[in-house]
Amino acid sequence: MIDDIVSLFKNRFGRSPEAVVRAPGRVNLIGEHTDYNEGFVLPMAIDRAIWIAFRARADHRMVVYAREMEQQTDIDLDHLDRRDSGWGRYLQGAVWAFDNE
Repeated sequence: MIDDIVSLFKNRFGRSPEAVVRAPGRVNLIGEHTDYNEGFVLPMAIDRAIWIAFRARADHRMVVYAREMEQQTDIDLDHLDRRDSGWGRYLQGAVWAFDNE
């Protein structure tokens, strides 16, 4: 899988990624949002994961391609667009949250 991710990144952006990371999917069999509220939870990994290949940019932009949706979004990190209604809005929300800690 990692070779496919690196190859896709090279073909899409013209350079190799600096890193490739994987986060496994998980489900909670009992309790949702209780693990950080002092309740019981039984999480387990599932056979799904998210893979992210990335490299730094110098222009304060984040260009993200979602392979499964075959869509790309381009985000100006200095001017987040609240009118955007697509999946890039989630990424903008994360950027906003880190910026406003």
